[in-house]
Parts: sequence; structure tokens; C-alpha cells
Amino acid sequence: MAQQLTDLVEQFCNFQHKQRGKTEGGVRTYRWILEQFLIFVRNRLGRLVRVTDLTSSTIQAWMDDMAGVDLALSTMRVRQSTLSSFCAWLVKREVLAANPVARLERPPHYQEPPKQVPGSSIMDAIVEAAKARHRPRDVAIFLILRYTGMRRESVATLQMHHLDGTWGLRGVRVKGGKTRDIPLPAAVMKFLQVYVERGLAKEVEKIGPETPLFWSTWGRRAVGKTRAPMTGKNIWRLCKVYGRMIGYPELKPHDLRHGVAMEVLEQHHDLEQVRALLGHSRIDTTQVYASIRPPQLKRAVEFYEEKAARMLSE
Repeated sequence: MAQQLTDLVEQFCNFQHKQRGKTEGGVRTYRWILEQFLIFVRNRLGRLVRVTDLTSSTIQAWMDDMAGVDLALSTMRVRQSTLSSFCAWLVKREVLAANPVARLERPPHYQEPPKQVPGSSIMDAIVEAAKARHRPRDVAIFLILRYTGMRRESVATLQMHHLDGTWGLRGVRVKGGKTRDIPLPAAVMKFLQVYVERGLAKEVEKIGPETPLFWSTWGRRAVGKTRAPMTGKNIWRLCKVYGRMIGYPELKPHDLRHGVAMEVLEQHHDLEQVRALLGHSRIDTTQVYASIRPPQLKRAVEFYEEKAARMLSE
């Protein structure tokens, strides 16, 4: 009897988390995408999906189905790439003879400039809002987002051993299961130290190297208070709350990443510095920040103003 894929999907996800070091959020995305493929094939064939169903024609039918409901090309690329990684993993374990995704065309990849890039005033305002509420934890989170452009998952998983004096953060887990050293202003590091001594010490009984920096507390009448390390979703919600406070309700953590990238680029005019700060593996990923935005374009032609006024006055 042909092997069913449900168990193999779970093994693949465990491999990505335990051996490749992928974040829990990333693994959840892998699992969800692969489950969507299994649902599509099961509905198409009317039975549980087997390894023998992993064919180029079946996968192409899935891609055509996604195109039929007008999914974004970027979404289709991510889903096809996830399925390709799964098939490649099966090939290495001699479950498949070849990767069926390799025969298919990839949806074209168009990099567009970020639609929402908060300026320095917005990024400063969200820190000031947290200070006004006297929330040291929130101030610490927004300072890190504001001065590093880190992704929310990386911020949520910070632990005590990541703090390194006045330099910044060491060995931070980032996208792809890699680790990076990320600099921070000395004043921010000083604030983080005070936060640990006066804030974190009240949250946990004993602070050690593996103690998470940021905790979330909530309560229900029947259960009482619950305390747990923060997640990326907690930081997303926090950003939305403070965004509404400062009159920027659409603000998301990733918008701050874009804002930091543009701020560093406008200050230094060096894409390589932006690439290193954001942790992009390829410079063409960073290239999107070099696109001219409307305000910049307006400034670029300001020298025409006097000439046009003189011409028309004559």
C-alpha cells in the first residue's frame, strides 16, 4: 500500500524545527501550506493523499487552482517553494526518486517597494507613547524595533544571553534558522539593563541566561492570571494598539523594519549597510529600498520651480 503523506508532513516540520533551527512561526507556515495541498488533492481524488500523488501534473493543477482564485504571485511562489522543499526532503530520504516541482515553471517574482513606510517622527512617536504610559517592557520592545529593524519573531524570542554590554545583541535567531549579531545604541542597551533589573526581575522568580526578555500577562476570572513569554503575534497586537494611539492605526511591526531601512539608506546612501543591518542574504532583496518614492521625486525636480516661474512670468 502506497505511503500516506500526513505523517511525512509532520516529520518534515519537526526536521525543520529541530534540525534546521526554523522558528515555530515558520514551521507553522510550512505545515499550513502543506496541509492546503493535501486538502486540495484529497478533494480532487476523494481519498487520503499518498506519496505517489506527488506528481508534476497534480502540483500544476494545484497551482492552476490558486491562479483561478487570483492569489498573489508572491503567495503562489511561497507555496510552490514550500512544496518543493518538502519534495526535496523526500528525495534525500529516498521516498521520492526525483523532485516533481523541478519540472514546473516558477511564478514570476516582482519586487515592489513597501507601500507603507513610517518616517522618523512616527517611529519616535510610538516609543514616546510607551514612555507616556510608563510601560518599560513596551518601551524596550519598540526601541529594539525602532533602531534595528528586526522582525517581530526575533524580538519576541530574545533571551538574557543575547544582551552584550553596550554593543548590542549577540547570536540572535533570525529568519531561516540563522543567527546574527545586531548592534544597538549604547543608550538603548543601558535602558534594557535597567528594564531587566527593575521590570523583568518582577516578572520571573530567577533570571538566568535562557530567561526570555519579554513576557505577557493576562487573566480570566475562572482561571486567574497567566504569564508566558511573548510571541510575534503579541508584538503585532502591541504595535496595532500603539499605532491607534498615535493616529497611525495601520502600523505593523514590519512597517518599522521598512522605516529603519529607509532611514539608514537616506543617511548613508549605502545599500550594503542596509543589507547588513536587515540581514538580507542577497543585495537584490535590499534593492527595493532604492526605489524613488513620490516625495523624493518631488524634491528631485524642485530646481525647475524657479525656471518655470520665470518663463511663465515673461
